[in-house]
Amino acid sequence: MERGQVALYDPSSDKWREWELPGTGPRAYEVFVDTDNLVWLSDFGKNSVVSFDPIDPKSEGLVVYDLPISPSNIRQILGRPGEVSLPESAADQIEVISY
Repeated sequence: MERGQVALYDPSSDKWREWELPGTGPRAYEVFVDTDNLVWLSDFGKNSVVSFDPIDPKSEGLVVYDLPISPSNIRQILGRPGEVSLPESAADQIEVISY
């Protein structure tokens, strides 16, 4: 079932934490954790990429990066320090977010 959220399981406490993705009808597809341990998700429902705030990740606030071409269909996220690459399978191009 699609729930439009991301979850984290902590085996030491046997507990789950969940965060709802912003907006109406989110559909998370790809999940990527970069070299700074930031979590990035592609959202097919909003044609966007969502991450925990790269400026203040401990706040656990989510930031939405809208993609310029719809649909983009980000099926894979790649990265290197300070940057994520977003190959758009529906748009035949790559978006890059630097932070």
